[in-house]
Amino acid sequence: MTFKSINNDSGMSEVMGVILITAIVVVASGIVYTMVTGYELEQPVIANIDIESVNLSNQKVVLVHRAGDSFDVSKISIFISVNGETLDNNLEDLPVAGTTTGFLEPLGGVLWGTPTNQSHDNVWDPRDTGYFKIAKSNRKLHPGDLLKVTIYHRPSETIITSPEHRV
Repeated sequence: MTFKSINNDSGMSEVMGVILITAIVVVASGIVYTMVTGYELEQPVIANIDIESVNLSNQKVVLVHRAGDSFDVSKISIFISVNGETLDNNLEDLPVAGTTTGFLEPLGGVLWGTPTNQSHDNVWDPRDTGYFKIAKSNRKLHPGDLLKVTIYHRPSETIITSPEHRV
């Protein structure tokens, strides 16, 4: 009985190459799937907020939440501009710690809730009002100024609203 010896192993390396490439693709797909599904996107807040009034004597701006989603005040920033110029002191970290009504009085004092229901739960619901005072270090509002209040939702990185009001 004679045995033939075959010295051709080129077919083996092709099979191993296909197995290795398949394993790499499966592992990479698993990593991408885990990253995409593990990252939860924050839904943007949709709300209609208006400037209800502006008091020139004490620089107090009253905002009212007309309709839309309720949202946590600690997740928003408020940027104020007058005649197209953004003011230096804005309300970026809300509510300011150590105040009972929300925002710090020199920058602004915000009172959340309806006038009869001041829950101070840091959630701005429809029909709730809030106010802030323009910081004394900023320029004062004058009759005829165009005030713009931009409310920015930090987790979703979106602007909720930017109402304007001619003083």
